[in-house]
Amino acid sequence: MTFRDVTIKNFKRNVRNFFSYFICSAFAITIFFLYAALLFNNSIREGATEDVIQIVLMLSLAALTLFSVFFINYAHSSFIKSRSKEFAIFMSLGMHKNDLQKIILLENLIISVSSLIAGIITGAIFSRLFQNVAIDLLDLQGVSYSLSAASFIVTAVVFTVIFAASQMISSVKVGKLDIADLMKDSRKQDNQAKKSDTRLGLVGVGLVVASIIFLVVISNHESLNTNPFMIITYILLSFIGIYMVISHLGNTLISFLKNKKFYYRHILSITEINHKFNQNKRIMFILSILSGMTIFLVASPFSLLQLSESIAERNKYDIEYISVAGVHVLESGQLEQVLKQSSEPLKSIQETSFLNLKMNLEGDKYDVLKTKPIVSQDMYNSLTGEKVTVGAGEVLNIVTAWEPGTHGIGEGEAIQFTDGTQTFNYKVKSSYHGDWFATASSYPTSSGIVVSNEDYKNMESKVSPNAIGTHYGIDFTAWKGTEGVVQKLKDTLNATDKDGSGQMFAVASKVDAYKELKKNYSLFVFVTSLIGVLFFVAGGMVLYFKQYTEIGNATVFFRKLYKIGISDKEIRSVVSAELLITFFVPLLLGSIFGYCFIYLITHVMSGSDIIGEFMKNTTIVVAIYFVFQLSFYFITKRKYSQEVVRKLTRAA
Repeated sequence: MTFRDVTIKNFKRNVRNFFSYFICSAFAITIFFLYAALLFNNSIREGATEDVIQIVLMLSLAALTLFSVFFINYAHSSFIKSRSKEFAIFMSLGMHKNDLQKIILLENLIISVSSLIAGIITGAIFSRLFQNVAIDLLDLQGVSYSLSAASFIVTAVVFTVIFAASQMISSVKVGKLDIADLMKDSRKQDNQAKKSDTRLGLVGVGLVVASIIFLVVISNHESLNTNPFMIITYILLSFIGIYMVISHLGNTLISFLKNKKFYYRHILSITEINHKFNQNKRIMFILSILSGMTIFLVASPFSLLQLSESIAERNKYDIEYISVAGVHVLESGQLEQVLKQSSEPLKSIQETSFLNLKMNLEGDKYDVLKTKPIVSQDMYNSLTGEKVTVGAGEVLNIVTAWEPGTHGIGEGEAIQFTDGTQTFNYKVKSSYHGDWFATASSYPTSSGIVVSNEDYKNMESKVSPNAIGTHYGIDFTAWKGTEGVVQKLKDTLNATDKDGSGQMFAVASKVDAYKELKKNYSLFVFVTSLIGVLFFVAGGMVLYFKQYTEIGNATVFFRKLYKIGISDKEIRSVVSAELLITFFVPLLLGSIFGYCFIYLITHVMSGSDIIGEFMKNTTIVVAIYFVFQLSFYFITKRKYSQEVVRKLTRAA
């Protein structure tokens, strides 16, 4: 019998087990190809003006690559481990380690090539649907479906490297095999828990609680939630706490339950569950993090999509624009004439004057003109409802950009303003995210400045008329029907723009913001949901692979109990309890991490006012996740129980 015959016979014998590996690999390749085809579609790249779309797709490909490295390597190593007895028999019959490596290479080659071909073909078939949905969501005109050679090449290269790396790792492991270890490999038991483990379980719970408290503290302080060290500290604290809970809480609970009636009535289930926790703690930890990231990836864009209207309504007015330095200057009565053409009744027009002066600091990317809008203390308090106090010679820097940080203007810094003739020097009293009288998109800057009433009057009396601007805030009885009048106002203002300078001061409106948010968030939901589905399937398959590799050990364990009278019903009960904990503890811990991370990111992105809605939508995602996990649990429990009972009855 040749090595090829041995490989083919082995493959036929394990075809059901290899099929799961093949399906998961092909699924991962299909998803990767869909994203690659979208990224390398030239017409989409040219039609999508927002860089964020390309960034999202590139990050998605990077995440899928990292995930595939872990998942395919884990699945492959699980199959190798489950066949330890088979390899031991081959070696005892005189087969050399090099021969084993050749068999594994041929098997891996068959699965790798077949899954790569199947994945790419499936991806190519569904790529038209995938791209058409993305094009519709982005509202791209003149963009068509296409498949570039780059998507095929990148997919083939990435997964060839991943499969080759898995094969190399397997070859190294096979080179270190020992017959005695192989025969005992599937029956190795973890060492008994040490006495200190009972305390470590409580420490783990304490760390999880401490990480949540730490999260609330840093989230509600801008100086802390913008500090990378604080965020990394929280993540490490929560990760360590979750790992210690998984590793040691079982021993802690058993120590408390001992000598209790409940413990002795359920001793078999409790001890078996605790053993599984000790044996699978690394996998349980990985699944917890995977569940948390799945919830975060799906719940965040889903919440943003659901909150598109609420976020758009954060604009101060239904329509607003800036008139300054000869830009967007309309004749008397012209604005009212345009607004009367709206199908919605006009409610009010609010005019707010401000100073528009150049500063000496660099600011950040939003400060294109290196100018700042400046208002007085009383004006700011009246327009926003705040109660700030500013002393003479001081300024408040109110950050309007959504990103965290002070954006180049820190507390205590000296700042200078000028209109080109007059110069004014101040010291920054404080710099923080806060409310402003205008929507951020109406003025090209990252922040606004508040000065004392006396300083404002002094500056206003000395600067040139061109340095005094006006903000127009327009409200209607309902903003959703203002799309037509917004476009007419844009056309009217553009007609007055002779040198193109008006493009720097965009007309901001709730209806435009709503349309843009719906478009972008729909794409994000579409992109991240597929990744979330992939992570969910992967988590389920990791559990399946783990149960599959341990089924031999479980059969030996239950066979001993079978001989002393344990019933099939009791076996199913133990298996059910074991799988219930294994499936849902990582999801529970992952849900806690997902909730916490969304809470943190929402505050970092200055969204504390919509945190309640975010958590509500996150709860919907978590509930759906639990339903899907429950379905997968019932399927796995039925198949696993049937397989164990079948092997026991056949052996009997």
